Amino acid sequence: MRPKTRVLLSVAAAVVAVTVFLVLLPMFSGPRYRPSIELNPTPLQDFKLTDQYGREFRLSDIRGKPVFLFFGYAYCPDICPLVMYKWAYAIRQLGPEADKIAFIFISQDPWRDTPEQLRAWVERFDERIITLTGRLEELEPVWRAYSAIPIYTDMKGNPIKNPIEYAQRGEPYLVTHIGFVYVADRGHVARFVLTAEMPQEEYLEAAKYILSQ
Repeated sequence: MRPKTRVLLSVAAAVVAVTVFLVLLPMFSGPRYRPSIELNPTPLQDFKLTDQYGREFRLSDIRGKPVFLFFGYAYCPDICPLVMYKWAYAIRQLGPEADKIAFIFISQDPWRDTPEQLRAWVERFDERIITLTGRLEELEPVWRAYSAIPIYTDMKGNPIKNPIEYAQRGEPYLVTHIGFVYVADRGHVARFVLTAEMPQEEYLEAAKYILSQ
């Protein structure tokens, strides 16, 4: 066999080997993350609220960043701190990559969730989480846009019509709210949701996944 022919055959064999490796690589690298609760792609609606530092915040100001979006209240005894702990875990594990995602919490209890209250509360988890509040007339259109209308009850579960009166008296009350997180891509199109019950590792994998899109 001529030397030139041997070289050509060696090159061809190398090309075939690399091609086979690339084809089989996914089989050996384990299954890729796929969201378990996907949505029909839905653009996030813009809004203007106030963050924990008293600054104006518009969703459109951070276009180009994927978004994790959750509705709740700082006095929540269960779901809200659970989700915040999982966000904080994902942020820590992502390291510098976490700054490429906007983790946004919108209050459904504006009478108690002042910017100062939200700042003190969120610092228990991670100060990079954006917490938003505002006047009732500012928040209600956002709640409606995201199908996140809250229900207010007293500590016995009885509905109350005027939670502001409870807040003014310093009397505790509860807010029933949705328990899932919207996850949107860089174009602010919601792609899937996470539930509060999902493990923290799923939150981390979801964050990595949306960064890759």
